[in-house]
Amino acid sequence: MRGFIGSLAVLWAITSQTASAEDLFLPDAGLDADLSGMGIVPEVLTATRLKQPRSEVPGSMTVITAENIDQWGVRTVPELLRFVPGMFVKHADTDSVAYHASNPNLMRRMQVLIDGRSVYRAGIASVIWEDIPVALEDIQRIEVFRGPNASSYGANAFMAVINIVTYHPADTLGTRAFARSGHQGVRDFQISHSAEVGDWVYRATVSSKRDDGFDGRERKGGPERLPGDNLHDGSDDRFISINAATQLSDQSRLLVEAAYKNGDQRLRQNFGEDLIPPVDENESGFLMGQWQYDHSPGHTSQLRAYWQAEKRRTDYRKCAPAVALSPTLNALYQQDPYWALVIGRLQLPEDLVTPIALGIADPADVEARLEEELDREYDISQSDLDQPQLIFAEAGFDVDNLTSVACGDYQLDFDEQRIDIEWQDTVHWNDWLRTVAGINYRRDEVRSETYFNGTVSNDLFRVFANAELRPVERVVLNIGGMYEDEDKNTAVFSPRVAANYLITPQQSLRLVYSTAVRSPDLLEQSPDYSLHVTDLTDNYLGLDEGTFFATQTGAYGDLDHERITSWELGYYGRLPTRKLEMDIKVYRDHLYQLISDPINLFTPDVSADTTMNIKGVDWQFTWQPVKGHALWYSGAYLNADVRLNDTANLSSKESNDLQAVETRLSSEFSHNLSWSASFGEWRLTQSYFWHRSYNNYSSGRNTPYRRYEMNLQKDWLVNGLTIETSGFLHRLIDDSPIAYRTNYIEDRYLGYVQVGVKF
Repeated sequence: MRGFIGSLAVLWAITSQTASAEDLFLPDAGLDADLSGMGIVPEVLTATRLKQPRSEVPGSMTVITAENIDQWGVRTVPELLRFVPGMFVKHADTDSVAYHASNPNLMRRMQVLIDGRSVYRAGIASVIWEDIPVALEDIQRIEVFRGPNASSYGANAFMAVINIVTYHPADTLGTRAFARSGHQGVRDFQISHSAEVGDWVYRATVSSKRDDGFDGRERKGGPERLPGDNLHDGSDDRFISINAATQLSDQSRLLVEAAYKNGDQRLRQNFGEDLIPPVDENESGFLMGQWQYDHSPGHTSQLRAYWQAEKRRTDYRKCAPAVALSPTLNALYQQDPYWALVIGRLQLPEDLVTPIALGIADPADVEARLEEELDREYDISQSDLDQPQLIFAEAGFDVDNLTSVACGDYQLDFDEQRIDIEWQDTVHWNDWLRTVAGINYRRDEVRSETYFNGTVSNDLFRVFANAELRPVERVVLNIGGMYEDEDKNTAVFSPRVAANYLITPQQSLRLVYSTAVRSPDLLEQSPDYSLHVTDLTDNYLGLDEGTFFATQTGAYGDLDHERITSWELGYYGRLPTRKLEMDIKVYRDHLYQLISDPINLFTPDVSADTTMNIKGVDWQFTWQPVKGHALWYSGAYLNADVRLNDTANLSSKESNDLQAVETRLSSEFSHNLSWSASFGEWRLTQSYFWHRSYNNYSSGRNTPYRRYEMNLQKDWLVNGLTIETSGFLHRLIDDSPIAYRTNYIEDRYLGYVQVGVKF
């Protein structure tokens, strides 16, 4: 028994027969050949940490290959994910990706891995795609596991896992450089070089990307459009990355990766408040090492460790009513935040100001007027009216002083770092049993004067195991689970049980049951959130600096994990004679204890009490009807029912908005069609996206979003060099924004051209 447990130790390993990490350690691991050919069932790595044929995977998978990336011609990883069934993308100040349904403002319910390294942020649960230092040209494939997968990757592998696997540097020997230019201020440059140095082989990539974001539209009666970058939402990002590998012995290999990135994200101006256009300045980096050791042909262990860090700074100079800086108002906010918001946001009817200031207002009358004006329930007593008297006294009982404006500077700061160590053991016991197991330790630490008034940290310990069993000839069982214990949240166990019935080696039916959790992030569990404003203009309070009255301190009532229970019935089929591959999924997901409230200073209460039931169908087909032609068709139908629990402190509008936020990025019906064809030396790919009832279909609105894209490519041989040229064009068919009205491109036709050299 002791030997069995010892062999189930830890981290992501692999032999040529069973392991998944071999694609990181060994050049030309063979997956691309399997994925492109029709005679062999393609293998994937992400589902259980074991390399498995697609027909035996316990869940739905989408694999985007390097060939797909090249054909589609897009600039970013989120744009690639639009081709995944049931996955929706929002472009704004930062990109957001959701599978089926989720809050579009933070991508907090999917795990994203880059060569096994998680880029999911623990401080403020999200994935910042712009901060990922990986070039599309360095990606070998992207595997998307569409469904909960906490049994393999832990909390936050809640609704899906995106696993980005880069090329081994030995597979990219040589030099490649390109420049791209086009509409919306697109200016991209990249150079990559791979070579052998002694026993090492390495790849170095330098990249720069710039664009101006959305251009917006004229607003009647609103402010004039800004010249050039109309919405001030563009970005300018640069990074350098290193990937190096060596064979230490016949049995062991070492892989080292590192990168440094910095960038500027222009944030949209709030007209009338922002005196300077805010810019989010960020820098990040990581260092990772992975060591793999083969004990025998059927037993491999791997140790992986990485450190990563991120810094973000945004400077603001804004104007607001001077009363918002009143220390007395801040004290009222600590006692009754909803009543304080009425005063601080100047929502009190003017004819009530004088009676309250003179102490002659009737509490019942004030309560009735507020409920009528603000559509929210209040419970106003005489003691509630005493504090505003002091606030009005500070203003000399002068309404003009209360409404007078003060301007000042403040900064949002956020420094986060992570240390992660994992050991994994993979064993091929016999013809009917394979296992992978491991342990993991992670420490997340965040320093922020804005959000935490100092430093907070969280230590996480995890143990996981997955077993693949073959009790009879045509049945494959996958059983696994992960136990997690951390400082800031209660311990949890996430299991998965799946059965695949092999109709043939290339066709199967699957039934999957799984559960998963999303851990509340550090800001949700341990906020000490405030804005300190300096260099104030003249104000009736006589302050040179002060703190905004609304603050968030302490926990939001000890939030519990978000939870999901998922059932899936699926079919995978590969028909070599017809050059056809398909994956169809029918599912029902029950999500509960969801945190839907926005985490900001104007949200006094945050609850984990939203419930969402999602049911529907995902489908994906790839077809090669004739040589040189390939079709990709994916789509989804989903029905989401969102229910809020306690809405006593919400107005009708706030309640409706909160209910809608979980489906704002979702489409009831979505279709993604792409056709690639080769005409001699020319390659043409055309793609069409159609999302019906887009942007909160539950409201009854039917606002379709349709988009057409084309990418034309040709390579030229000149004096031993390969000159790569391409032109990309997209056309917006419908006059519809994505998720929010500012996510809008006025020009229907946009495009760019790219010229590169490879040698």
